[in-house]
Amino acid sequence: MDQSAFYGVVAATNFTLLGLWWVAIKDRDDLNGSSGPGRYMAYLVSLQFVIPAAVSLLAQVAPDIAAIWRFAFTVAGVLGALGVALLARQFARLTDSRILPWVFGVLGIPLYLAIALGAVWPGFADALGLALTPIEFEGLLICLIVILGVQEAWFVTMTPRRAQSAHPDVVPPPAPR
Repeated sequence: MDQSAFYGVVAATNFTLLGLWWVAIKDRDDLNGSSGPGRYMAYLVSLQFVIPAAVSLLAQVAPDIAAIWRFAFTVAGVLGALGVALLARQFARLTDSRILPWVFGVLGIPLYLAIALGAVWPGFADALGLALTPIEFEGLLICLIVILGVQEAWFVTMTPRRAQSAHPDVVPPPAPR
C-alpha cells in the first residue's frame, strides 16, 4: 500500500475519533469542565487519538526524508507511553477497576515504546523477524495503538466512577496539580 495514502487515512480517522470523543464527553459532568480529575482523564484519552493523528500527518510531510518521520515517531512514542501511564493511573484513581488500568499500561506502554524504538533503530522490525520496512512497521504499531485508544475511550466512558463516601466528614485527597 502507498504509505502516504495509509497515513492519510490514519490521520483522518484519528481526527474523526477525536471529534467523536469530544462529542461523547460534552454532556458528561464527570469528564468535562466540572470535574478536574475527570477533565484530566478525558484529556489523556484525547491524546490516544491526537498522537497517532499528528504523527501520521508528519509521516506524510517528506516520506523520503527518514529523519523527519523518525523524529516524529520517536517523540510520539515517548509522549504516548507517558500518556498511557498517566491514563492508567488516573483511571485507577477514579474507578474501582483494577484490571483495566493494568491492561492499559501493559499493552499501551510497550506499544508506544516500540514506536519510539522502531524510529531510532531501523533494524528493529528485522530483529523481530518481520519483513517490513521501518515505516511499515511503524504503521502496524500505529494500527494497534488506534485499536487500544478506542478501547480506552470506551472503558473510560462506560466504567462507573468510584462512589463518593457515604460519610460527609471524610474528605478525599486533593487532585494533583
